[in-house]
Amino acid sequence: MNNIIVNNAVLLVIAAVAASMMMLPTAEAALYTVGDDLGWTIPPGGAATYAAWAAKHSFVVKDILVFNFSAGEDDLAVVTKEDFDTCNTTNPLYEFEEPATLQFLASDTFYFTSTLAGHCSKGQKLAIYFAPSSTDSPSPSPTSSFPLKLVSQKIMQGTRT
Repeated sequence: MNNIIVNNAVLLVIAAVAASMMMLPTAEAALYTVGDDLGWTIPPGGAATYAAWAAKHSFVVKDILVFNFSAGEDDLAVVTKEDFDTCNTTNPLYEFEEPATLQFLASDTFYFTSTLAGHCSKGQKLAIYFAPSSTDSPSPSPTSSFPLKLVSQKIMQGTRT
């Protein structure tokens, strides 16, 4: 009878450990479509449209942004803060001529716009801060100097300028 009590106690401890492990936070990335149904375009409400969209979300490292737009009718550029503030798109960090899916690997603020004439000044620009993930452990700096990962196959055609 003592063996049965001990075996039941061991099973109870194993079940408790397993249950507590299932409650640990995971490092799953959230997927966001920029602008939701609007997509990536000149917004009807100007820059406040994308700012309001971003304010509804809490972005963290490893989250993924999907930029939907029609290839040939729009584009996406990752720019510096200075270029974002002045709508200077002559020297973007990255430029994508097709819809892009990007995963962010470091905590920082990233700046996006379109390089097409007048799009940035009409509000097609977005700044997003990615906070550190609570499940991330400290790791060495990535070998890449730009902390984002190109996720979709179409993105591989993006050019670094």
